[in-house]
Amino acid sequence: MSTSNHDLAIGMLDGYIKSMIDPQCNAVAVKASANTALLIFRTLSIISAPEEAHYTDRLHRVYERRQGRAA
Repeated sequence: MSTSNHDLAIGMLDGYIKSMIDPQCNAVAVKASANTALLIFRTLSIISAPEEAHYTDRLHRVYERRQGRAA
């Protein structure tokens, strides 16, 4: 795994979470894009399985809060 690719992937995933929190962004579109990115990063072994689980959980919790549901 290349460190620069890993750093870029983590930065992108953190950006998706920030976008999910932003009320100006469409939460459904951000969630779909983030899930696609997670799938690609994991398939290419850019992120580990625990990292994938961590970001999947974070995105799910932020999305649920954004929709007004308990996460």
